[in-house]
Amino acid sequence: MQFSIPEGTRDLLQRECRIKRLMQNRIEAVFERWGYEEIITPAIEYYRTYQTGFMLPKDEEMYKFFDQQGQILTLRMDMTVPIARLVAARFKDQQPPFRFRYCANVYKVKEHLAGKQNEVSDCGIELIGMNEQEGDLEVLCCACEVIDQLSLKDSVLEIGNVNFFHQACLAYGIVDDQQALMAELIDRKNLPALHEQVSKLQLDDAGKAFFLRLPWLCGKADILDEALSYCFNDELRAIVLALKKQHAALTMFSDAAITYDLSKVPHLNYYSGLIFEVYAQGAGSAVISGGRYDHLIEKFGKAMPAIGFSIKLDQLLPLMSDVSVKKHVLVYPLCKQVEALKQAALLRQQGIVELRVDDQADIVWFEEG
Repeated sequence: MQFSIPEGTRDLLQRECRIKRLMQNRIEAVFERWGYEEIITPAIEYYRTYQTGFMLPKDEEMYKFFDQQGQILTLRMDMTVPIARLVAARFKDQQPPFRFRYCANVYKVKEHLAGKQNEVSDCGIELIGMNEQEGDLEVLCCACEVIDQLSLKDSVLEIGNVNFFHQACLAYGIVDDQQALMAELIDRKNLPALHEQVSKLQLDDAGKAFFLRLPWLCGKADILDEALSYCFNDELRAIVLALKKQHAALTMFSDAAITYDLSKVPHLNYYSGLIFEVYAQGAGSAVISGGRYDHLIEKFGKAMPAIGFSIKLDQLLPLMSDVSVKKHVLVYPLCKQVEALKQAALLRQQGIVELRVDDQADIVWFEEG
């Protein structure tokens, strides 16, 4: 009988494990140098924790089961919500800011036969207790350093701000279902349906021009100048001007390719400001994603601004296939085992040593990998 594994999971073999661990070590070294301290949360959370964090969690995306008391449990879907819970409970009497890092598996049920993993490894940081003027640039610069450490080829850092859309909706009284529909149409760039929806709303010419142009306000930094021409109030102009100021500072720190997409609307509903993703050649989706979530922690009882990002190790793994993992191979006859073990101990000061027995050979070693 052949035993299989659940859909959306996979086994990682020796070389894949070594490469994944190497990536994790490089990433965590960056986080540690930036002053982020490690925390670990349980893989199992109460279902009500995600009900609180997500407002309307998608049950079909969650692994749910019951404890002995009949309470609904779930495998964690992300790390941000558990950290928000932890901060509100364990750090409510301490003075922020808090800098936390983590590396953990998260679980989300993907569509059947979609070819995506239900169990993935995320490494990330959360900067809690600093507002956007203080914290956004720090987190973006940290993400850029991770990009440099992983030597991601042809990577692009794409930045947006959810408030650019939400403030425009607020100005025209577009709320709830109407706002959700508009967000979906803009995200999918469904122009015919967007035109139809805009025509149904009570908008002046400036509002119509804004929403119809919004799907195309994406590109290099000069797109921010175009975006300014569509801003019909001070709140929208302030968002774009802050992005322009941030861009000037970010380019002084990093050579990363930076683009902007002001139509970005995240799938997670706790984001409240800056959002960003990193795309790399050869990866089917973003390898880094993050943003600001100033109102999430207050849902658990303690109001604190926050921003963070996570790196998708499983998305990066295929991009690192050419990483060379070298080791010493020491071949020896069984009669010289003790002598070989002593020599291997010296070689381990330089790296990995694998022992192989060959009674037809004298003690010899060579590099492999």
